[in-house]
Amino acid sequence: MGTNLITDMSCPDSQKLTLGAREAILPTSILFGRTICNYNADLYSEAQGEATDLSVMGVGSLKITENVSAFAEVAYTKSERPYTGAGATLGTGQTTNFNSSGIADPFQIILPIGHPDNPFPTARASVSVRLEDKLRTQTTTNENARAMAGLKGSNYGFDWETAVLWNRSERLQEYDNFFYIPTLKKINTGTSMATLFKDPTLTKDVKNKGSAEIMQWDAKATTEFGKLGGGAIGLATGVEFREERIVLAPDADLAAGNILGLANSVIDGSRKVSSAFIELRTPFLKNFEMDFAGRFDKYPGIKANFVPKVGAKWNVNDSLSFRSTYAEGFRAPALVQVLPGGSQFFLSGLWDPKRCEDDEQTPKPNATAADCSKSASGTGGANPDLKPETAKSYSFGLIFSPTRNFDVLVDWYKIRKEGEVMLGSEFQALKDEDRFPQNIIRDPNPVNWVTKDGVPVPGTGPLLSVKLPWINQGATEVTGLDVEMRMRNNLGTWGNLSSTFRGSYQISYKIAQVLGDVENNVAGKRPGLYDWNLSSGPDTPRFKGGLSTNWSQGPHSVSGSIAYVGSVSLMRNRDAGTIYPAEFCHYGTRKATDAVPNRNTSNPRFEEFEESCKVPDWTTVGLGYTYTGFKNLGLSINIANIFDSKAPYDPAYATSGYNTGLHNNRGRYFTLSANYKFN
Repeated sequence: MGTNLITDMSCPDSQKLTLGAREAILPTSILFGRTICNYNADLYSEAQGEATDLSVMGVGSLKITENVSAFAEVAYTKSERPYTGAGATLGTGQTTNFNSSGIADPFQIILPIGHPDNPFPTARASVSVRLEDKLRTQTTTNENARAMAGLKGSNYGFDWETAVLWNRSERLQEYDNFFYIPTLKKINTGTSMATLFKDPTLTKDVKNKGSAEIMQWDAKATTEFGKLGGGAIGLATGVEFREERIVLAPDADLAAGNILGLANSVIDGSRKVSSAFIELRTPFLKNFEMDFAGRFDKYPGIKANFVPKVGAKWNVNDSLSFRSTYAEGFRAPALVQVLPGGSQFFLSGLWDPKRCEDDEQTPKPNATAADCSKSASGTGGANPDLKPETAKSYSFGLIFSPTRNFDVLVDWYKIRKEGEVMLGSEFQALKDEDRFPQNIIRDPNPVNWVTKDGVPVPGTGPLLSVKLPWINQGATEVTGLDVEMRMRNNLGTWGNLSSTFRGSYQISYKIAQVLGDVENNVAGKRPGLYDWNLSSGPDTPRFKGGLSTNWSQGPHSVSGSIAYVGSVSLMRNRDAGTIYPAEFCHYGTRKATDAVPNRNTSNPRFEEFEESCKVPDWTTVGLGYTYTGFKNLGLSINIANIFDSKAPYDPAYATSGYNTGLHNNRGRYFTLSANYKFN
């Protein structure tokens, strides 16, 4: 392969740039001293693009008899979002290509020897091109229509309601100026770039359509009967039948593999679902009652399922009450998770453990540096073998009101889910390749295998594709405490003061990637680091909580709030059943004491400002004032994050620098609002 050639075609003088030391080009490089056309793609970046929205809704009711009435509702919404991008580009490397059934042959511009645009007499050349007049624009249009009609009434001691619902959503995605591969291939057989770029068939516009539809009928009724020590028994029951359908249809040329740089989503199917429920409220005593409930669900291809729920509440006296529940859960996979087909996508920055050393930067023998930051195709989504999620939950709590102005609510809970449906990650697929080799596709040519002591290692060819199907994760078990305290103070002529504290403490958080795996408590940790056997998992601070207070007097109201998010450890402790001799930080400079030599060294100064190896805790304070002294008019000013507390730095989030699931990037900001009520 020859050297990449960047040429200066018709380029305005203002965009010309001569490459040199300032651009980190070595004097020995063929690019040194060359003039290129410097293109500013940021001109097409949009913080907030144009938007068009339409929404219409109508609601009506009609009294038919003294005890029966009809109701109806119709709604329609439409939104259109156009996005403008920079000119279409072709890079020097291979571009992943898809058709409707999977991966098509990748494409790369190769100028053969003798090509009119190849300056090398004895070598092939690749070329990088941007077509400034072919702007990549995208428009997404969403439409939703909804209609419902039903009857409700009271007859024979029952309050009842029944309704029919129809809902349909449609999405149209329009992409402009994407390369048409049959025309693009002409450049590899001798067609000059000047001729090719004038060909009107070089780019095509693509339209992808999708729709989802639900038709549903349900009926429910409630009544009371009999008598227990605390009153009548309450009964509620209902049934539901619905049909779900979804269609995702790609453009014909995209499905055929003729469009470069776009992926397919192909799904077409439907299913019918039926369910029923029953609930009983049994007030055995004036101060003690229990609730019994159950739900029946039937999905195609899944055994009919019944889940129960039992609850109890005991009012010991006017100041103290206890409550408790036991429930089982069932959730069938969503339709898009089980239908044939699925989604395709592009992956980049993948570290391939089969072809790259543990330091994440050095390729193994016969591999290349690209294997340490690999680009590949991704396919996945649907998994017809998915099983329903199941769950069991327990809770026990109390409500304590020692005075009429002070309440304490405490709830202990334990929830265990098994077979939880989740989308696999490329990180986990590569880490688990030996356990689930079907999810990784590699080049089978032995010439490209890495070598060990000069001997090729089977199954270590360059990464081609990663399959990320929906999977049933082994188990998740969470145990914690929720606490709420409320105080109300009457200050007489000084007004009223009320305060509320809410907090959640996580006692344990356990994950099993596969049923039977060792389950360790990762509360307060990053699961995929603390236990290297796990996927990254959600961050789980031990404690999150907040305190809010409000003082009011006449037309004046002042509120304040404090919000707290606990820290998250970034330490490595174990790999499944293997416990390291000593914990070590996953980020920063590698140390001889590290149990395994695969620390992330991309930020070698990490430990200088995060000695404890954690995402620090975060506290924000807010203040607000409202005045209602004007007739029908309320004026408010609120200051959020009044001390301008910055979100804690998280090295795992290279783009934002902070954990977008726990924190936000809003500094101190003010909100002024006015509320006027018309008589």
